Amino acid sequence: MSTFTIDGSEIEIVPGKNVLQTAIDNGIYVPHYCYHPGLSAPANCRMCLVEMEMGGRRSLGPSCSAMPAEGMVVDTQSEVVKENQNAVMEFLLVNHPLDCPVCDQSGECELQDYSYTYGSDRSRYHEKKLVQPKKDVGRHVLLYSDRCIRCTRCIRFCDEISGTGELGYFNRGVYNEIDVFPGARMDNRLSGNTVDICPVGALLDKSFLFKQRVWFLKSVDTICPGCSTGCNIRADYNNERIYRLVPRQNPDVNEYWMCDDGRHGWGYVHADDRLLFPMLGKGEKQELALWEVALEAVSAGFERIRTEYGDSAVAGIASACLTNEELYLFGSLFRSGLAGGPVAVRHRVSDEGDVVFKSGFTIRADKSPNARGARTVLKGLGLSLAETADIWRGVTDGRIRGLYLVGGDPLESLSDEEQTALASLDFLVVQDVLSRGWTAMADVVLPGAAFIEKEGTFTNVDGRAQRIRQGLAPVGDARPDWEILRDVNRLMGGEAPPAGVEEIMADMSNTIAAFKGIDYDVIGNGGRPLVEIEAAGT
Repeated sequence: MSTFTIDGSEIEIVPGKNVLQTAIDNGIYVPHYCYHPGLSAPANCRMCLVEMEMGGRRSLGPSCSAMPAEGMVVDTQSEVVKENQNAVMEFLLVNHPLDCPVCDQSGECELQDYSYTYGSDRSRYHEKKLVQPKKDVGRHVLLYSDRCIRCTRCIRFCDEISGTGELGYFNRGVYNEIDVFPGARMDNRLSGNTVDICPVGALLDKSFLFKQRVWFLKSVDTICPGCSTGCNIRADYNNERIYRLVPRQNPDVNEYWMCDDGRHGWGYVHADDRLLFPMLGKGEKQELALWEVALEAVSAGFERIRTEYGDSAVAGIASACLTNEELYLFGSLFRSGLAGGPVAVRHRVSDEGDVVFKSGFTIRADKSPNARGARTVLKGLGLSLAETADIWRGVTDGRIRGLYLVGGDPLESLSDEEQTALASLDFLVVQDVLSRGWTAMADVVLPGAAFIEKEGTFTNVDGRAQRIRQGLAPVGDARPDWEILRDVNRLMGGEAPPAGVEEIMADMSNTIAAFKGIDYDVIGNGGRPLVEIEAAGT
């Protein structure tokens, strides 16, 4: 085992890991600006300089580009290191505006934090500061050039991760600046990540600008529902309202990044057309109802159809935006209380196909967060999945007279033919988050919860189960879909439903081979890979 020494502690050398990251991994913090673990290390900010001794020679060097070697001695706290940090901070602040009170980055700004920890308590620069302009550089991003410290993280991101190369380094000396190339716009679909990795308030998200002070925000770790990649994210919210989604590190899923589609795709959570209360009746005759009354109507309506036309006359279509736990209860319903009817999964696929960036980061064509989980869960329950087209044909030709349509995809749409088919049903139950054309056609409407309003798990495209977590209360009288499906199961006389998501997962681990041994309490957002039902031979 090869080792080197940092601040008197002997530390094991990890191949490929530089001195800076090794120190941080071992609880020794080294300040830095240009270094980011997901990008190359240019060693241009000089904030991370440490004293390194090797072969009797001792000198200052950038820890972000230096690789540890056997016998190396590193000192991160010497006087010369501290003098360098103080000098770097002084130069960075020469032309930096004193606008912390109005800066969106205030409260999570590395320049602000480092100024307090490593800088001076006063400035020796009394001349007029050079003021650089504010620029609109992209669909989602603003550039406040006077705050920029030229760390070049954003340039390297566009070169190395998105591969779009819109940003460059222009001019020299005090006049140098980051900017887009002439005629270019930073409109790549990963552009919001440059805001995340900017250590100061130079790059700003237009949708978050002046919306909230970060110290008022609460956070919850969850999963992006925008596609089947399953990016790990943090949702920041306050007063029952989301203000931003930002990525969390997961080297097995999304590394440090997320796409702009998912980052800005949460507006429906606060849309005016959210379904707030259960409703009975169709069209203009729809009236608000208590949950108990609405659920009784669901049970009575489906029982009437089954009695009059047979068990196969009631079908179910579930959205791949439902969690594994919700799909388990949906499948259990059609294995017992509504046994005999066809079941299908509806998921939305983009015509553009997968979008793959230079780094390999992929925006999936499958825009449902749990299409793989839906297939695994429902097949694991022994159900034969029908194609949605087969169910629509069954509705049109009269074989299917009752339908339970469980949605949740805010961008889902039904074709004119499908909506025409719905009009021919004897009994329709729609469970969804938004009011759409087909909710007005339903006999019973049940308001479900958005991803940020419930607990559960999604299985991403690679078969990794990951937890979503609740940050907001469901709007109005809406309920998480698993609660609604649990109560429908109970009223339809099906298998005794579990009480909560933890119990549902425990039930799943005993019933479905792919989930065997999975404990909901320890699955975490990092997730763990599942064994596909097909691969398991069941």
